[in-house]
Amino acid sequence: MKDKIMDILVAAAFFAMLLLPLVFSDKEGGKISIEENRYLASAPSSFSYHEGFFEEISNWINDNAGGRELANQFHTWLNYSILNEFRNESAVIVNDWYYALDSENLTLNNLQHKDVMDAEETDRFISRLQNLNNYFEEKNIRFCSMAFPYKVDIYPDNLKDYITQVTPNSEIFLMDSLAELYPELHFKALNGELKDAAAQGQLVCYRSYDGSHWNSQGIFIGYKALMEQIQSVFPEQEIRILDESDFQIRIIERTNKVLNHVFSEEDVAYSLTDPKAVNNDNWFNTINYANNDPWKSCRCYETGDYSRPDILIIGDSYIWMQMFPWIAESFNKSVFIHQFDEDNLQRIIDRVHPDVVVFAGLTTTIEDLIRFSDITIERGAIRKMFF
Repeated sequence: MKDKIMDILVAAAFFAMLLLPLVFSDKEGGKISIEENRYLASAPSSFSYHEGFFEEISNWINDNAGGRELANQFHTWLNYSILNEFRNESAVIVNDWYYALDSENLTLNNLQHKDVMDAEETDRFISRLQNLNNYFEEKNIRFCSMAFPYKVDIYPDNLKDYITQVTPNSEIFLMDSLAELYPELHFKALNGELKDAAAQGQLVCYRSYDGSHWNSQGIFIGYKALMEQIQSVFPEQEIRILDESDFQIRIIERTNKVLNHVFSEEDVAYSLTDPKAVNNDNWFNTINYANNDPWKSCRCYETGDYSRPDILIIGDSYIWMQMFPWIAESFNKSVFIHQFDEDNLQRIIDRVHPDVVVFAGLTTTIEDLIRFSDITIERGAIRKMFF
């Protein structure tokens, strides 16, 4: 009897193991893997036999089943949360600082000033920025934009003897010059504020905890500058700008391991004391929104104060990872979509009916958003979609 029970248990365990790959598989198919930033194979369009059917089935099983995503999530959690270790061969470490170099060489190009627009690209940038201003003015929507500097723009001396710059001035320097030449375009480059704070001894970027982003102190400086820029296009309405009294500010000490180098870091963390804006997790589901960015970074915050304007921001991680909830405190409805979702911008505008639209992010983000925005390029009626 015991042998029979054991056989049943072994058989049940065996079949359970067979089903595990399906339980942890990507049920959608074809989406972007958050863990590995790659496209997953889609399931066959039809499960009736057709040419290539078995190859499609094989590709889908190999790419989606087997708990690959779960295993990668566990691996990431183990490295970052337990071992507190950053592993990336594409990094530059100087003294107690490290700079992550992304796979598309955006950071490296910025380091060497290879990403600086030439005269033709600059003219196109200004022309498209003018088109954006005209478009939103016709829609009776306020518009402004702001370019942020890379970590290496703020602390360039760390890499002075390691990286050769091909041109003397950076992209953020060029954009700052353009902002001064064309104030009517409501564009600003955050060039001096963070550099000045760093020169005064403030830590405005992570040294070793994060290879590219600003820390809370740097984000607060960027937040204030961006809110002042938004206020400048809303002169008739006072936009509340948070100050340090609205935050709990504390010192954090951490030890981090980067490429087998162990660093100790003291940092300043900001957290809102009494937040009013609430994250509406379901808003994007109600409009059947599909993310194109792998981080699923779209956000919708609401304060319920209808006397305040509504805002739509399109940008990158410098906004949504920490700054966006602070911005949302000053508005009724605040919506963010990632630059990778730029082709959804018109549809979101038609849905939200924002009072102000903001483009904000790194220099490369702003250049791409402005130069290649669908709004600034004539589109056929078939491409213009509405909710």
